[in-house]
Amino acid sequence: MITADIHTHTDYFHGKNTVQEMYQAATQKKLHYYGFSEHTPLPEGFSCKLYRDGDMNVFFKNYVRDILELKQKTEQYNQEHSEKRPKVLLGMELDFTPENYAYMDTLIAGCPFDYVIGTIHFIGEQSIGRWNPDEASQKEKYAFFESYYECTMQLAKYGKTDIIAHPDFVKIHCIQDFHAWLETKNALDCLHETCKVLKETNMVLEVSTGGLIKACKEIHPAPKIMELFASYQIPISFASDTHEIGTVAYEFDALARFAEKYGYTEHVIFINRQPVHLAF
Repeated sequence: MITADIHTHTDYFHGKNTVQEMYQAATQKKLHYYGFSEHTPLPEGFSCKLYRDGDMNVFFKNYVRDILELKQKTEQYNQEHSEKRPKVLLGMELDFTPENYAYMDTLIAGCPFDYVIGTIHFIGEQSIGRWNPDEASQKEKYAFFESYYECTMQLAKYGKTDIIAHPDFVKIHCIQDFHAWLETKNALDCLHETCKVLKETNMVLEVSTGGLIKACKEIHPAPKIMELFASYQIPISFASDTHEIGTVAYEFDALARFAEKYGYTEHVIFINRQPVHLAF
């Protein structure tokens, strides 16, 4: 049984529910750990059309304040009661933009995070979410996929995040093309090289049900990629990537079965930036 959901969002950026509402949903799911991992403000030149209007830097500071307050209250509650509530973890989802190392360094150093999730939503200045594969040739699509994994390797080598989120996010609008690419020799070479870098840099791979509610309708990562990662014995974390109370710990029974199929028996969370291994 999976008892930790550590990639989650709130209404501070583009989730639908408050910190307290999300935590209440986690409590009802009887999780042992609940990690908040709100998006970070984007550097100049980058934007997300999903974020609400306003100063993201202020929103992020308020998010951190709220989580730290909830964390303290929960620790006190658990000391005083036998029936425990989920332990609160403070995380963030950091958009990896290799043009902005100093900016990312400042974000990471600015708060007492339990963990930092690294993610790739941009290839150069191109937002993956806004990319229209229907306007690209097959050659251009395949090159875009390969660029995504080149960015993944850069993120791993950056060395300041604990987890890499949804490691095939690039498939969300073009699942058939992505699976066709996975059957090519270039894809296999690219993914083996990515696995080597992930292993060398001690990265943890996120396995998430978030893709099940996207257009791709598939767990992150795809089975062929999961099989490769397992062959390199790359550790995993579990997540729902939820943005609302209805998808906290979403389909975690199916997620556990998926991971077990590839030989996994434990997953990793982080507390004070230190890995904690949990059986499931």
